[in-house]
Amino acid sequence: MRWYARNRRTLPWREDPSPYRVWISEIMLQQTQVRTVLPYYERFMRRFPDIRSLASAAESEVLAHWAGLGYYARARNIRRAALVIEDRYSGDLPQTYEELVSLPGIGAYTAGAILSIAFNQPFPVVDGNVRRLIRRLQGMRTPPGEKLFWEIAAAWIPKGRAADFNQAVMELGALICTPARPRCPSCPVQAICEARRRCWECSIPEPRRRQPAEGIGLAILLLERNGRILLSSTPAADFIPGMWGLPAIQVEDQGSAEEAAQDLARRITGGSAMPADPFMIRHAITHRRIVAAVFRADCTEAPGKGTTARGYRWFERTDALRHITSSLYRKALRYRR
Repeated sequence: MRWYARNRRTLPWREDPSPYRVWISEIMLQQTQVRTVLPYYERFMRRFPDIRSLASAAESEVLAHWAGLGYYARARNIRRAALVIEDRYSGDLPQTYEELVSLPGIGAYTAGAILSIAFNQPFPVVDGNVRRLIRRLQGMRTPPGEKLFWEIAAAWIPKGRAADFNQAVMELGALICTPARPRCPSCPVQAICEARRRCWECSIPEPRRRQPAEGIGLAILLLERNGRILLSSTPAADFIPGMWGLPAIQVEDQGSAEEAAQDLARRITGGSAMPADPFMIRHAITHRRIVAAVFRADCTEAPGKGTTARGYRWFERTDALRHITSSLYRKALRYRR
């Protein structure tokens, strides 16, 4: 605890650990590093300073303020949870574990973080940092069952200090007891660390095998008419986020991209636009590596009324950029010729 008091990072959700701010920070920090989260968190809080403002916002606006963080189901879930909190709990996050885990997107870890950090209740938090710290301190070369991690973490919590202690353990794992090249000489608990005593610190945990990247091909349409851009509300794939994006279709290989793009354009415009001469962009989303052929075309006629009903709409360029949350589609617009 003394180490944490001297070495803790100054973070906005620590300076003001209200339940709402702790909740949003914990959701953003899932699968995302602190330095990446900080600017997004500050911007999100400026627009959605409380649960009421989040619950009253359209999903598309929440996604727009999440754009760039990835894992967009997180953004949809916090808005869904905000609606429940506003309706069922008068805009205040509940203070029991059972009620918290009943909310969309809140599991055991997030519930424990909210209860301990915001309400100082003695609930453990077990993330990757805490698991690694427990295994090294206990000298566990073989990973134990998940239940044991939670039991050990709960037993460690000092009475009345849950908020500081849980943050201290996570901070120690993030700054000192790191996955590779742990800074053992600077560790405040090195004297009781079994892995350090046995020189196992670099073999616990076992080096993680990288998941091979999945290659994906896309054909994207950049259809314009009188300076406006056609957007679609139907995603080309479930891993591409957002309510609106450029019309696109997955392809087996780039050899079939032009035919697929022209077929999609015919279905959308009734033949008033024939895209050709693509330019290529590359993009990565988590473990996926995307190669996209972007086909540009001018529409001589507006799509019929049925097109709009099927989820297509014309947007002025500035409005299109506001509605598009996927960095893949934004990249396609930036590279337009």
